[in-house]
Formats: sequence, structure tokens, C-alpha cells
Amino acid sequence: MGCLYLERSKQRKIQNTGKELWQDYAFIILLLAALLFAFWKCRYGFRGDDESFYLSIPHRLSLGDALIRDEWHLSQLSGFLLYPYVSLYTMIAQGTEGLLLATRFLYVLLHGATAVFIYARVRKFGLVSIPASILFFLFTPYDIMTLGYNTMGLDLVAVTGVLLATTSFKRKAPLIISGVTFAGAVLCNPYMAVAFILFCICVLVHMLIKHTRFCKNIFAHEMFAPKTLLWFTVGAASLALLFFIFLLSRTSIQDIITNIPYMLTDPEHPQIPMTTKLQSYFNSIWNCAPNFNLAFIAYGILLLALLADRYLISRKFDRFKTHRGIYLTLTCIITALSYLCFLNGLTVYYYNSIMFPLFFVGLTSYILCRNKNRRAFACLFCLGILYSMAMCFSSNQYFYVISMAMSAANIASLLFLGNLIQEMKKDNTPVLCWNIFKYAGVGTAAAVLVFQCALQITVKANHCFLDSAISDLKYTLSAGPAKGIITSQSYASAYESLYADMQYYKNKEEGNILFASERTWGYLVTETMPYGTYSAWLSGEKDSTIVRLQQYYTVNPDKTPKYIYVPKEAKWDFSQIYTKAAQHGYTVTENNISYKLEKQ
Repeated sequence: MGCLYLERSKQRKIQNTGKELWQDYAFIILLLAALLFAFWKCRYGFRGDDESFYLSIPHRLSLGDALIRDEWHLSQLSGFLLYPYVSLYTMIAQGTEGLLLATRFLYVLLHGATAVFIYARVRKFGLVSIPASILFFLFTPYDIMTLGYNTMGLDLVAVTGVLLATTSFKRKAPLIISGVTFAGAVLCNPYMAVAFILFCICVLVHMLIKHTRFCKNIFAHEMFAPKTLLWFTVGAASLALLFFIFLLSRTSIQDIITNIPYMLTDPEHPQIPMTTKLQSYFNSIWNCAPNFNLAFIAYGILLLALLADRYLISRKFDRFKTHRGIYLTLTCIITALSYLCFLNGLTVYYYNSIMFPLFFVGLTSYILCRNKNRRAFACLFCLGILYSMAMCFSSNQYFYVISMAMSAANIASLLFLGNLIQEMKKDNTPVLCWNIFKYAGVGTAAAVLVFQCALQITVKANHCFLDSAISDLKYTLSAGPAKGIITSQSYASAYESLYADMQYYKNKEEGNILFASERTWGYLVTETMPYGTYSAWLSGEKDSTIVRLQQYYTVNPDKTPKYIYVPKEAKWDFSQIYTKAAQHGYTVTENNISYKLEKQ
């Protein structure tokens, strides 16, 4: 009997290995196709605002500036992660030419590596691991295909959640690595530190209930054991220690204390009560698109009916399980209708929104499963939701960052769906209608995934962040940090005229420079000129920006600019420029493109 059991086990292992091998081949083929698609796409589109701003922070760090003291933008901490890359690039390339396109290519490689990591960790869950990885790879926040606090933060949260959801808690290395990636996510969004506090609270609950009658509760799981928190903290503290060593090597604690209050008064991100932030989180979801609240109401009613059926009507799971096909089918229909709410503006302002509706499928699938993947729910699904809240609290983009962050939770949603389908396949009932609903549930779920994939590919193939449609992008930029990028004729003309005009500073002696413009790439053009501004992102060409600049120079007089570049395309009031320049000791050189102020 023992030999027979071993033989059957060996045969099953061989069969499983064969299935996983074909699954691996399918993943490799799809990922290669997705990589080729991404490399093709990342050459298109150039606005010159957000993308170059992400790189301006590590660039100014490479010139010797300090975080917090010299940079006042709230997103600046992520610059620490990019500092080694930008420094290495400028050293090898002897400047910043081509930096934007090179960073796009690097993003595709790192995002692809993240997708491979996700697949490798969730591969054991079957075919669902393929869409869980590929759909995540196909999405890029705002379709800005570069390294920045949004793209890096999303990947780091996904890696952290997937690692914690799949690792053996007896091994220390994965826990330490997950701590490092989590700390990186906190640098991209400091609000994510709240997740660590909640982790500590869960560990405390674990210690209180471990030896009680509640020991079967999720909080009694080993993922919330003190030793898990210990090694996770070791990893997080390691990166945090490197960050603080770097920070204090450039500035003093007194300078940090002096500048933090000014950093927190960013007019684009006003400080509001936490209750108001929570309210804005839910309001932004409710009001995100016309008729989406109807889909939300429909799902709420369905969820209440599901829970009532599960715990009040059916009571026993064996009676309830035959109903699962109905609830999955209805959820998928609501999900499909939710997509329709975003279609009209999907290539304009609803791009991120496409990642939200799968939340419905994930939550329903989790509730319907008998053997729930509680680790993935706690470590990945809930972490993704916390990340969406952190993004909303730190941004003025509301639903667009919420839906962006939900793409991390979607990995767990697809795992729950795969688990549910595996369980439903084993449901056998003599009642024909229940079997019909079971197949309808599986069919509509497959249709939703195909629709999701088709939408992501179609939109990405036609959409460029704040630029024209790809079919209208035909002009390749030939010089400067944006060299090699293909854009529209209007943006290309604006870039090249300003770039040529900025060559004026190549022959000037070194001195702090201020680009009084929303064209944040200007600082990358002058390359070695120190930054004479609180941030490359000026929060608009308006009087409040001038007030903030004056505050900055009062606190940091050594950053007063020797040069000020003011393009005539900007929205400033130019009527007093000669008078104001003379009052502050500047001479003015004017041409048809700009005013160039130089301190005497």
C-alpha cells in the first residue's frame, strides 16, 4: 500500500510539473510580448512637467543639495532611491542628454522584473497567476512610463505584499527583504508608515489571543508573530538607517527642523484634518464618474444579499456553495458595467480608473471561498487598499491615485478568483440550474479578465500622458534630456526653441539658477548649475509662487539665484519685470523667447 501511495504521488507530481511547465511557457510568451509592447510605447509622448520633475530631485542631490533643507516638495524622499542611478548616468554620459528616455527603458526593465517576481511567487496558485502578473505589468500609473514616486511606490507595495503573502515565516531573508521594500514604499509615500503601525497593533493582538479560545482567528496566524515583525523591522530599519545617514551627511537636524514647517505648507497639498481626508477618500470614489455610484449601490445590495444568504439563510456552507455561481456572475456583470462608466474619458482623464472595478470581483471571490487565502487578504489585498488611502491623503488627484493604487490589491483579487473557481469546479449538484450558474460565473469572470486586458492594451496603445494620441506623434527630439522621445509638432517646437535658448548658460560661470516656468526639464538642461528654488515644481506661475520663493530665500539665503530664466510662454505678469529686476539687483536680457535675469 505504501509503495502504491508513493507511486501515485510521484505520478501526480509529474502531471503537476507538466502543467506548470506549460503555464510557464505561456507566461514567458505573454511577458515577452508585453515587454516589446512597453519598449515600443515608452518612446512616445512628452509633456515635460511631471516626468522630468521626478528626476529633478535626484539630479539636484547629485549636485550636492540636501533633502528637506533645499527641496520643499512633499514627494521628495523618493529622490533618495533614484539618486544612485541619476548620479551614475550623468557620470557615464557626461551630462543629462537622453536621461528621460533611458529612465523610461529602465522603468520597463524594473517593472518587468517585478512582474516576473510576482509570477514566481504566485505561480503555485495555477493559471490565474498569469493574468495577476501580466495585467499588473501592463498598467503604469498615469501612463507616465518612468521611475518616480508613483511607479516605484506601486511596485514596492506589490513586492512587499506578494512576498509576505507567499513566504515561509520560518525563513528570515524574505521577511528582511519585505521590510526593505516596504521602507522604500514609505519613502515614496510617507503615509504608508501607518501600515507599519497597524502591523504592530496586529502583533499585539496576536500576543493577547494566541493561547485563548480565539486562537483560530486570523490575528493568531504566524504572520503576526513577534518574530515576523522583528525581521521585517530589521529590513525596514536597514534602509531607514541608510536614508538618515545620507540625509544628515548633507544637512543638520536644526536645518531640518527649520525647513519642515515650510515644506508642509505646500499650497497644492494643504494640511487638512484626518477625518476630512477619510471623507474625501470615500467621496472621490462615490463621485468618480457619471453613474458609477449606481454600480456601487448595486454592488452594495449584492454584497448584503450575499452575506445574508451565507450567514442567515443558508447557514451551512454546503447549502450555500451552490449559490456561488449566481453571486460571481452578478458581480462580474456589475464590474463590466463599471468599466462602461469610464470609457468616454479613458484616454484623457480616466486612465487610472480602469484598475478599480476588479476590486468588486476580488472581494466577492474572497467571501465566497470556503478555504480563504487569509494571508493574501491581510498582506496584499488590505495593503493595497491602505496604499490607495495613503495616496489619496498625500495627493490632490483623489480617485485617480486611489484607482492607481488598487492595481496592487488586484493581484490578490485574481488569486481569490482563481481559488474560488478551483473550488467551484469541485461542486457537483444534480440540480441543472446550479450547474448553469456555476459555468456562467466562470464564463463571466473569464470575460471580465479578457475585457480588462483588452482595455489596458487598447488604451495604452493610444494614450500618452498630456500629449496627443500616438497617431499624431511623429517628431523625434534630437537633443537634450528628452533626446530620442517622439512627440507632437507643437510640443517639439516648444521644447527645441527653449532648449536652444537655454544654451546661453553653457558659457556662464556657475551660479544658482531659477527656472520661473512649469517646464521642469530646464534644470536638466543646465546640468551642473545649482538649483536656486524650493523645488523644480513651482505649483503654478502665479503670485503665491513668488511669495513661497521669497520665504525660501529668507530661510535659505545661500540659494538666492544668480540667474533667473523666464520664458515668454509662461503665465506671469511681465509688465513689471524690468522694474522688479532692477529693485533686486538683476539685469535683464530679452529676446523673442525669454527674459534672462542675472544678478550683478
